[in-house]
Amino acid sequence: MRDQNEKNAALSELARLADDAFETLAARFPVCMSSDEFHFFPQSRARAFTWSRWDDFSPTGIDDTIGRLQHWDRHLDRYLESPSSLPGAVDADMLQRVLRALGDQLAHARVHETQPTFYLTIVGIGLAEAISAGPEPLTARLATLPNFLDQARRNLKGVPRLFRDLGADMLDKQQAWIASLPVDADNRAALEEAYRQLNTHLEQMAVTESFLPPVTLYERIAYHHMGCELPLDEIAGELEQELAETRALAEQSAAALAPGEQWPAVVEALPRPAAVEGDVYATTIAELARHCTAQGLVSAELVAQCPVTVEPIPDYMRPVRSNAAFSMPPQHPPQGGTFYILDTDAGVMVPADYRQLTAHETFPGHHLLDTCRWNHARPVRRHIEFPLFYEGWASFAEELLFDTGFFSGPADHLLIAKRRFWRAMRGQVDFDIHTRRRTLDEAATFLCAAGLGRQQAMAMVRRYCLKPGYQLAYTIGRCRFRRLYDTYREQAADPGAFARCVLAEGEIGFQHLSHILQRRLLQQGGET
Repeated sequence: MRDQNEKNAALSELARLADDAFETLAARFPVCMSSDEFHFFPQSRARAFTWSRWDDFSPTGIDDTIGRLQHWDRHLDRYLESPSSLPGAVDADMLQRVLRALGDQLAHARVHETQPTFYLTIVGIGLAEAISAGPEPLTARLATLPNFLDQARRNLKGVPRLFRDLGADMLDKQQAWIASLPVDADNRAALEEAYRQLNTHLEQMAVTESFLPPVTLYERIAYHHMGCELPLDEIAGELEQELAETRALAEQSAAALAPGEQWPAVVEALPRPAAVEGDVYATTIAELARHCTAQGLVSAELVAQCPVTVEPIPDYMRPVRSNAAFSMPPQHPPQGGTFYILDTDAGVMVPADYRQLTAHETFPGHHLLDTCRWNHARPVRRHIEFPLFYEGWASFAEELLFDTGFFSGPADHLLIAKRRFWRAMRGQVDFDIHTRRRTLDEAATFLCAAGLGRQQAMAMVRRYCLKPGYQLAYTIGRCRFRRLYDTYREQAADPGAFARCVLAEGEIGFQHLSHILQRRLLQQGGET
């Protein structure tokens, strides 16, 4: 009884610590904590939430936040000194990982001092969130937006030229969007003046040419923040192996469809529908949802309760966002998510891999993972996601659909190989730029040699510099899931059981997930 009481007391202490951390951070960073756009923040909304509050990146606020993160970390150290079998140890490990990554970002990466796009992304997401909530929340956020823009102007210093230029591009688009919003005359004048001053500051500021973090910091970001847990040479090896493997798979699949043709040309020749106001994506989402329901990965009730909305990517977000994205607000139970795509207009040709793309972003990818996470019985696991798990699962989930019968045939195999190839290419570019193996021009040329247009390639490599290491998460995470899955399938036949086990745990560490899968296999062996 004494041991049980001690365990219960430890769990209560962990719950209080987690609640204190999430509540404090959500009050100080209400937009960053309410969106999955900012991958180094956990996700939560403060109980005393107010629409008039924007995120606080003032020097005093940052110093206080770093001090609080260190305080929570010391308490978690003591908690994790307990036996690993103690209930909640996995949760404590998750919490410590995300709080340490946030502290490292605020203390060392310091994007709040060097990236104008960081503030403008907060503005875009914060206002979009307010618009969806109604006129009063929008009015409250717009009224205090000038103060937030002034904070950005005061904080931005030592800005690299590249980041300044990306910020100026985004600023122009955002101002045009702001002008379309309903704002009274006094607030509009204050907003216009705040944007004018920020624009002038960007135009006149002294910029630096260097935009890359130290290689030692990049290695720490890749290892800890992204969750690769690999030294740089092993990351390089996994990327090279994936590029070689996916080229071979693409060539093999292309040969089955059009002997003698190069695989990129075969991909381009594949039939594709014209988009009609997003209907092609909505139809695919419904098909995928039915398939995942039949596999026991999600209930029909949860699909209805937590729908997917398809929306175009706003113009003002295009400088920093890729051609597709997914977002789900922090809420228990979850109420739905949004699949953002570049175009939904009638007559626009969708990409040949639109079904694989939809699977990645919705079912059984990001939307299903987020839906299960926000439904989790353990509160700590609802609030935390890690790039390697998040992107790795969605990338691997596309392949899982072959074993569950949704995809089949050489065309689908070709498209999966193409998507894996390009994710590895993007990871290679991210890696090469930040380890000084290629300049931006050389990285763009590398992408062009694989078939990308020069303008698109240059836009991609510039954008990747804003989030060092993030592009690694797709390939390294996919490989991690593939190894776990292959080990599991050696002893169990049901791919759906693997997916259900993964989705039931939240985004825990891979070492913990491996132990859980092994325990599940042992239990199954005992039953047979």
